[in-house]
Amino acid sequence: MAQKAGARVLFSVTFLTAAVGCGEGDETSNEPIDPNPLEIACTDAFKVTGSYTAGTPARPVDVEGCWPVGTWTFQLALDPTDDAILDVTGDSLPDRCGKVPGTTAATFESNYSFSVTRTDDGTGFQDSITMNGGAFQSKCANDDGSQTTGACLFRLKVSEGGGAECEGVLELYSADRKEYWNLHPEQTTGVASISGFGEFTRYNVAQKP
Repeated sequence: MAQKAGARVLFSVTFLTAAVGCGEGDETSNEPIDPNPLEIACTDAFKVTGSYTAGTPARPVDVEGCWPVGTWTFQLALDPTDDAILDVTGDSLPDRCGKVPGTTAATFESNYSFSVTRTDDGTGFQDSITMNGGAFQSKCANDDGSQTTGACLFRLKVSEGGGAECEGVLELYSADRKEYWNLHPEQTTGVASISGFGEFTRYNVAQKP
């Protein structure tokens, strides 16, 4: 019987709220709702393409599912469609970077790469993921909560799911913490190519990852 290489656990949480009636004399706020509370200047979207080089150990014959061991290398291209572009001003129009006054199109590296190793410690598979190259600090915040200097790596992981067997998540921030990249490369065992998508957000104010 084949065993799964990884498992996804879904948690369902139900929130119960009490209904509160409105009586006479209740005051209603006439303050307008801010359509952009996160101070987003604009957004953009990417298409991900690249290559995957399998590493060792190879996936055992009795194991199914995501086996990300190897080197993932991929590139970005701007997605010309507006499907993933947010409307941050509430005017029902996409606010794409480069088209919003005072902004420029999203920037990105010429390529991104990370390597995954996997070991079995007797209790299950343990993965180690290493970013290859790139001018990114290994973390965005110090232990005392202060921000590191320079562009930073906020999150890097690979899990089962997405549009293929494996989905990577790579989250990066610019040095001024006003630009954020959320990249999702996808890969299937035995297939040497990588596909996927990515999102870009430019903020008016510095964020605190």
